[in-house]
Amino acid sequence: MAQEHKGRKNTPAKQSSARTGRPQRKPSYQDRRQFPESASTYRQAKLLLLGCMPALRQTLLELWSTLRSKLSALTIRRRLETMTPPKLAHTALFLAASLAIAVFAVYQVLYTTATTVVFDGVELATVASEAEAEAAKHSVERSISSVLGRNYTLESNKVSYSTGLAYRSAVVDESKLEEALSNSLRVVEHGYALYVGGEFIGATQTEGALDELLNQVAAPYRNENTVSIDFVEGIEIRECDLPVEKFTNLGEVALLLNSTKAGEVTYVVEKGDVWSVIAQDNNMTNSDLLALNPGYDIDRLQIGDELLISNAVPYLTVRSVQMEYYVADIPYEIEYVDDDSMYIGDTRIITKGEYGKADTAACVTYEGTEEIKRIIESETILSAPVTEVQARGTQERPTWMPTGSFRWPTSGTITSRYGYRNIFGGSSFHSGIDIANSYGTNIVAADGGEVVYAGWMSGYGYLVQIDHMNGYVTYYGHNSSLLVSVGDKVYKGQHIAEMGSTGRSTGNHCHFEVRKDGERKNPLDYLP
Repeated sequence: MAQEHKGRKNTPAKQSSARTGRPQRKPSYQDRRQFPESASTYRQAKLLLLGCMPALRQTLLELWSTLRSKLSALTIRRRLETMTPPKLAHTALFLAASLAIAVFAVYQVLYTTATTVVFDGVELATVASEAEAEAAKHSVERSISSVLGRNYTLESNKVSYSTGLAYRSAVVDESKLEEALSNSLRVVEHGYALYVGGEFIGATQTEGALDELLNQVAAPYRNENTVSIDFVEGIEIRECDLPVEKFTNLGEVALLLNSTKAGEVTYVVEKGDVWSVIAQDNNMTNSDLLALNPGYDIDRLQIGDELLISNAVPYLTVRSVQMEYYVADIPYEIEYVDDDSMYIGDTRIITKGEYGKADTAACVTYEGTEEIKRIIESETILSAPVTEVQARGTQERPTWMPTGSFRWPTSGTITSRYGYRNIFGGSSFHSGIDIANSYGTNIVAADGGEVVYAGWMSGYGYLVQIDHMNGYVTYYGHNSSLLVSVGDKVYKGQHIAEMGSTGRSTGNHCHFEVRKDGERKNPLDYLP
């Protein structure tokens, strides 16, 4: 040991550093210039960093030691569990890879690259790409163009795109962008349009509102006995896209449906027609009819002439089918007994007849307030009719001379009187009286005179007109057959026709009219 110690050289310049094991040298003047007191900022920063390195190295060593201890403990537990201890490096690599995959997965789940669309300074939606945004814009342009019937293009300076990272949850599909863009433009809206007979009436955005409006229009014609209600004109409600200016207030639509529109109603003149009759049949005066048909000579109508009856027609006509329950009169028969003390055509009641009664159920169809069809569904007889016995004159008399008074043209029940008839709040004018009885019942002349018309006439069906040569003319309509001709002289009570339901009729009856100097009168004012 002494020798070994003795052999060492103890020169200061070559002393080994205790920490590095390298020989130390005496600091030179240049070294002394690198002291912290140096005015060089770079040197000061470098020295500061070098001064921090030991502390940093120590901290890292402590962290590594802690991590190694935890990894060692984890490894020991894994070895105890699996008895096949993996290497520490493999474990660290596995953990690092798992962490990287987890971070990447979170990024992929939360974020994506997308395009945000801005219209007129307002952010509309975010879609997957600018190409998808362009496709949505073009789709909206095509849709609007189709509805408007002309080419429509968005102003390019109002639409802008911004592409970048965005939350995946904020990205919507193309249809959502189309919807947002359409709502912002408000050029076209989705709604429900009403068409009557193919003509556009109005539109609303509220589903079911037009159906409810039509129900309100039909409401006055509905009661507890209504079987069905619809409209004569074709009704269609279409769900579609429309220009915003097409949408209207429902009050305006209701007002329009309850009004009339331009549309000609005409009448073709037939044999036997006269101006005053045509006017009265359509609830008009002679002047009203002439105002619609200027230039016509009211005294010279030609068969085939087409007269304008109205230049307005309703937008909607309600057709309703109603069950009606009532007690109906059953007409009585008349039995005649010849009496040679009376003139032919004169009668006298010997035994008065009595109407029978029947509980009746009828299915009646109306168009507006006008009866179109009546079907008797059932009848229950409450009391049978009593036959009337009349004496009938057989003594010869001037056959065609009028007596100046009228008799009943037939027997039966008065089912409709002269004047205005109210149905469901509306009214129509009835120019005579309707006397109902069975098919083929005798129709006789109310007084003597000359037959001036015998044939078919429009709504009258088979009609007989008798001029009584004292300013009076009588009408007998809806006959099944006629027994006289124009020019025949007939006496009071002469059999001239048989009852039927021809022309505009809902059942067997005689439509009887009395006219004085061309004006219609109430027949009941002239009959006994």
